[in-house]
Amino acid sequence: MSDQTSDKRLSRRALLAGGALVAGVPRSGWPVARTAAPTTRIQVGGTTTTTLLKNTTIVTVDRSLGVLNDCDLLIDGEQIAEMRPGIEAGQAQVLDASDMIVMPGLINAHIHTWETVLRGAGADWHDHEYFEVVLGMLGEHFSPDEIYLSVLAGALNQIDSGCTTIFEWFHNTATPDHTDAVIQALEESGIRAVFGHGTLKPNPKPGERHFSEIPHPAHEIKRLREGRFAANGDGLISLAMCILGPDYAGIDVNRHDFALAKEYDLMTSAHIWGGDSRKTPDGYRTIVAEGLMDPRHNGAHANFIDDDEVKLLVDLGGSITATPAIEVGVPRPPQISQVIRAGGRPSIGIDTEIECSGCMFDTMKASDQLQTAFDSIGAYDPSAVRESSGRPDIDGIVTARDVSTSSLDVLEWATINNAHALGLGSQTGSLAPGKKADLVLLRRGDLNLFPVTDPVQSIAVHANQSNVDTVFINGVLMKQHGRLLFDQKALASIRTRLEAARWRLFNLAAEFGRPLG
Repeated sequence: MSDQTSDKRLSRRALLAGGALVAGVPRSGWPVARTAAPTTRIQVGGTTTTTLLKNTTIVTVDRSLGVLNDCDLLIDGEQIAEMRPGIEAGQAQVLDASDMIVMPGLINAHIHTWETVLRGAGADWHDHEYFEVVLGMLGEHFSPDEIYLSVLAGALNQIDSGCTTIFEWFHNTATPDHTDAVIQALEESGIRAVFGHGTLKPNPKPGERHFSEIPHPAHEIKRLREGRFAANGDGLISLAMCILGPDYAGIDVNRHDFALAKEYDLMTSAHIWGGDSRKTPDGYRTIVAEGLMDPRHNGAHANFIDDDEVKLLVDLGGSITATPAIEVGVPRPPQISQVIRAGGRPSIGIDTEIECSGCMFDTMKASDQLQTAFDSIGAYDPSAVRESSGRPDIDGIVTARDVSTSSLDVLEWATINNAHALGLGSQTGSLAPGKKADLVLLRRGDLNLFPVTDPVQSIAVHANQSNVDTVFINGVLMKQHGRLLFDQKALASIRTRLEAARWRLFNLAAEFGRPLG
């Protein structure tokens, strides 16, 4: 990393002349981003009402209910009150949804929306460059306002693309102001979220301890748990701890962090890979042997851990979230089939828009395709004797349908399974009376969906962000007629300020000898 922190400086003029910045930056430069945390609160969406969706197709993602055709759905306040044909409207606002598919809001179980300002900067990176550039170099230089703008823009994009719940895995907690900026942005977006409080991972300066040796800051968890999250779980935003875990910290730090989470009754999550560099030997085997792990623990990635370690985690009630669109460069399958074999519920997320699409419809497709590819390779046996099908054009072709998954399985990964991974399975992730009214309406007449033969397959295979007509979160209308219900003047201001933040960070990267774009 020494070559990335040299004294070499590139002027803005040299950057523009050399094309180091993306096209569209005015020669006068973008306005300077504010460095203070935001103070003006933005209101989004409307208020909860009683709304009746009439004559629609409801994909419940509840195997006991299935797909309900020509059905009505009544939203009363924050909850789904009824789902059946012929519901009387009464005082409810009536929406004709006969040309729609109603589905649960998608859930993104792993995302770093604080990185939205760098969207698209790293699609061509190799795996190590993210860690070097974002965590090692730029992360600690984000201002609270840049964090706020990134999270707000990222969360709004999630809503716009049909996602109603996210796990914001925030590991850029430079100051309490940075943390509070994330929480404010999540609140103002109107999204349902688990806010995961993590820790910085910069390259240590001379005389500093490596981040792997630093326990999670107890004073910050105390401040949050006794302040904004005193009634954790009662509102749209809940608190979790994103700890270093067995890959990034030794056993003493893990003892501290798991104990802290237990003291404040918080779920934990950790980035896990399972390689030879793990700081805690034997990973979760050691954590479990010491009795540290809470059943609510979530591991992200975990591509290199073996079946026995996966089963150990699953048997204790934990979850593993794969991010296949990011992990595609890893020479190991995403943690989907391994989790299924262990008896668990596969969970998926996006990770970072620096390197991939921020749309969970895209993530569903990538997850299914990548896992099926690995399953097919694993199932192939060139020595196997097969009966002739009578069709020479397909004889000898081997498929993995016996080990792969259905479209409903894939949809569950992005909805109810993710809800369970975040401890929200009783509230959201499927549609049933009594659950929160987090739901999405897709236009079934759009050219990429019509004709709809099987609405589950239409969602899992064909749907995308452009089909999202309407979004409700907690009974509040957030998007209608394909348009996000967000103050347009505020959105214009966010765009201008976020572009300014991007310019500042890109310029800073160039000063460090690592130009982006």
